[in-house]
Formats: sequence, structure tokens, C-alpha cells
Amino acid sequence: MRLLFALLCTAACAVAGPADEVRAADTARVMATIAGDTARLAPLLAADLSYGHSNGRAQTKEEFLEAVRSNRVRYEAYDYETVQITPVAADLALMTGTARLRATAGAERVAFRLRFLSVWRREDGAWRLFAYQSARAPEAD
Repeated sequence: MRLLFALLCTAACAVAGPADEVRAADTARVMATIAGDTARLAPLLAADLSYGHSNGRAQTKEEFLEAVRSNRVRYEAYDYETVQITPVAADLALMTGTARLRATAGAERVAFRLRFLSVWRREDGAWRLFAYQSARAPEAD
């Protein structure tokens, strides 16, 4: 009986909740972006994505994919310092936090700390980035 209970508990604990699923989708998004792999990136983005950069520029899904595809902006690192994922509905979750970004835009290399808000929406069973906005943050809080 103890063995059965232990097996059931292990199986129940292994089931991912929305926060774990969003974290996995975001990890895949960051890795695909850094790799410049738009074939892996595209399915992780909602068709009606609004992607707001820390400089105030906003892009649609196609504009963002084209920027990654063309290497106009080459993302080198996106290292999280803090992350909080808050499910707000069955198919909607907010992800907030701080991160350090390194990228190359043309001949210019940039590295800075940012705060971000990501809105993830589950569509047809898959979590997709629906909206993203970042702002430069001070080096220390």
C-alpha cells in the first residue's frame, strides 16, 4: 500500500501546472531567439503578438520574426535575475521580473538590465507569447 501511495504521489507531483508550462514555453522562446531559429520561435508567438522593446519600439509577430531572421538584432544572452509567473485565468498568465540582456544591433553591442512584463495565452493547448514589454532598469534596485 505504501508503494502504491508513493507512486501515486510521485505521478501527481510530476504533473506540471500553468506556471511550469509557461516557464517551459518561455525557456524555449529565449533559446530559439538566441539561436536565431525562427522555425522554432514562430509557434511560440501568438499571431496577434505585440512585442514592445525597452527603447519604445513595438513590433508585430512578423516584424519580430524578420528582425531575428535577418540578424538585424542578434540576441546573445537573456539571463533572468527574478521571475514571477502569475496565472490570472485558465488560459492566461503574466510573467514579470528582471533580466540582463546582451545583443548586437548592426555594429553596436548593447548590454543592460531590464524589467519586463510578458503576457502568455494558451491557444489550442499551447502557451504562446501574446504581449511583451520591457524597460531599462537601474543597475541596482
